[in-house]
Amino acid sequence: MVDLTSTIVVLLVMGGSVYLSLRGRRKIERELRATFDRKTFDTPQGKVTGEALKVVKVSRQTVRFAADDVYQLAADPLPADTFWYCVGPGPSYFLAIAIVQVGYGKVDAEWVIRPLTEQRMRGALIGDRKATALAFGSAVEG
Repeated sequence: MVDLTSTIVVLLVMGGSVYLSLRGRRKIERELRATFDRKTFDTPQGKVTGEALKVVKVSRQTVRFAADDVYQLAADPLPADTFWYCVGPGPSYFLAIAIVQVGYGKVDAEWVIRPLTEQRMRGALIGDRKATALAFGSAVEG
């Protein structure tokens, strides 16, 4: 488990936008990965943890209030969402949505897991040849 008391997440407010320091981003990524690895997923081969899944694409939502000066002055943690498209044994496909709260040197992440059909996974990865190849093999259709 990551020691959340020893690291400070540094935020910079520049031109109405909020930026995390590189150290802060790495801390968030480590904590997200650790919480993801502990989640369990139902696959055709039984329950597995997140460690057994291959993450083929990560899509991040920016902080929704970046231009809201009033909210920037508030002491609330910063909300952010990240979407992980994953392939598991079977094969099985998942969208794992991390709802992240960052603030005061700590990171809290809650995961919402949605199983996907192969068709929905292919649809979600349209236009991303690299992610499609990772999910379905190197024989990617046009």
